[in-house]
Amino acid sequence: MVKVVRLRRGAEKQVLNGLLTIYSKWIEDDGGAEPGEDIILVDSRRKTIGIGFYEGIGAVGVRLLKIGAEEDVSDIIRRNILYAYRKREFYPFDSKRIVNADADHLPGLIIDLYKDTAVIQSSSIGMDNRLDLIAMILRRSGIANYVYVRNDQRSRMEIGLERWRGWMVKGDETVLTIREGKAIFKVDIEEGQKTGFYLDQRINRLEAGLYTSNKKVLDLYSYTGGFGIQALVNNAKKTVFVEETPRSIELLYENLKINDVLEKSEVYEGRVEKFLDESGGKFDVIISDPPALVQNRASLDKGVNKYRKVLKDIVKHISQGILFVSSCSYFITPEILKREIIDKILEENRRRYLYLGMVRGAAPDHMHRSIDKELRYLKGYFLYIH
Repeated sequence: MVKVVRLRRGAEKQVLNGLLTIYSKWIEDDGGAEPGEDIILVDSRRKTIGIGFYEGIGAVGVRLLKIGAEEDVSDIIRRNILYAYRKREFYPFDSKRIVNADADHLPGLIIDLYKDTAVIQSSSIGMDNRLDLIAMILRRSGIANYVYVRNDQRSRMEIGLERWRGWMVKGDETVLTIREGKAIFKVDIEEGQKTGFYLDQRINRLEAGLYTSNKKVLDLYSYTGGFGIQALVNNAKKTVFVEETPRSIELLYENLKINDVLEKSEVYEGRVEKFLDESGGKFDVIISDPPALVQNRASLDKGVNKYRKVLKDIVKHISQGILFVSSCSYFITPEILKREIIDKILEENRRRYLYLGMVRGAAPDHMHRSIDKELRYLKGYFLYIH
């Protein structure tokens, strides 16, 4: 029999506003549900609110799949995955995010598609228990021929979930090849960062390529070369890549070769801070896309100072040209990035600058609802320095 989880009085307002991740502190009675079990969520008057999983791990109590009347959980998951995929048919790339957690009424689940290979990431024990079902849906619906799981993110360890990775539906290779505009990239779904590639920065990479013809470009925190290679295939004069991770550097060289741009490239193998300190070169276009430097609210001030220090060193290397500054730290809001980091450092260094349009965010396949604040983690600005 399906367990019933009852909310505290007033907590149902959050759900009725669309929230699908329900915190344990809002729950009055868990009904004896075990982590990962299907549950019916009711309000304080025992009126049914929705259907989902009981989590009971970390701060999360329940993840809702549907707001409304009772229905079989497997049917809900299947319908939500298929609808999520159809919503992205307009997006003209051979790789894309096809499930973006709460935005697709599948909280705790990410699915990225690289041609015919789907890569799953789960942060939910409820989703963990249904990986076989999810893989079957992807395969039988024709969405993917192969399914790989990347449940090795650090956040799983922090909430007590097992970290692992491996095939659910075995493919031949874990290094895949995708196309992005004029560029080709090799993606390592086994050892690469995230699910293998930073799909969220796609449109920002393509935009950056518009500004690089006949320019000297610096690609900081370059990973496997996304921004810099887009510059080179759009006729940049030269790109300098700065990356410290050995596997990323290995793939970066492979990507330079398959795009036939190795001769116009220079790879610095080391930390960005060391490069900026040692290099005296000037660049026409600089890309700064660092990893998340703020992991929690308590480290916000410290993280802001880190961003400021890097940007202060960056502006020494550009006389006049285009600068892209990005942050994937959820706690760095667009306003903090603009006012507390970019404006502050550029004004302190007496640099004249103009913003090229508004704040940029994640690519369109990373859909979100207005209530999904944590899915709006990526923000960046293009500037003209003069």
